[in-house]
Amino acid sequence: MRHVLFPRWWILIGALALGASAVMSCRNSDVRTVRIEVPDMIGKKAVRIVTNAALDEISGRYDRLRHGYDVDLAKGLVLYHESSALLAPPYQRRIEARIQEVGFQARVVSAGLNPSSPINTVDGPIREWPDRFTAVIAVANMMSCTDANIVVDAIAYARLGKDNDDITVDPASRVVVARYESLRLAMKNIEYAIACVGFTANDVQARLGAQDALPHGWTPVMLPPSAANRP
Repeated sequence: MRHVLFPRWWILIGALALGASAVMSCRNSDVRTVRIEVPDMIGKKAVRIVTNAALDEISGRYDRLRHGYDVDLAKGLVLYHESSALLAPPYQRRIEARIQEVGFQARVVSAGLNPSSPINTVDGPIREWPDRFTAVIAVANMMSCTDANIVVDAIAYARLGKDNDDITVDPASRVVVARYESLRLAMKNIEYAIACVGFTANDVQARLGAQDALPHGWTPVMLPPSAANRP
């Protein structure tokens, strides 16, 4: 009987293919669909705000583009950190337009290179984000953490440039249907994101039962003491 010997690299390729197939099978099984009732989602602006919140939670964290925010409510400023794309005037206008869509007057005051602060390590100080750019965005009527979450979600919509096909909104029945990967987030993350922009989502109350909810997830909103006691 004649034996056929396969080269080792053929065996390696076969093993990698089987492994990739197994990973894809696992990933497919991790995709879940959630139905979220939003009873107060009435009108085009409300639909846009709720959609932005779901979009930011499902896509905004995982769009493979590094970004971040700082918000100063007392000064009405959002410091939005991203790439050198922030230097392009058309992109700046898009950010302003998306914020204005949800009811806030916004203007990009400036944009430029703004590396993150050095971090001390055993090998000496390093910059975790040396090529960070920052846009300073003035939002005159941003008065609360709820407002800040609405604005930040609108910026995510501008960054992504489109809606996500995994998010379907039915204004008539006031329902959001969203597909998400359970290894990345849970249904409550999406519900909380909608609650933080002022809408009850299933059993999660608007603003999570507080007068003005602190943000959840990846958006750091810094509330200064001067604004903490505002009604």
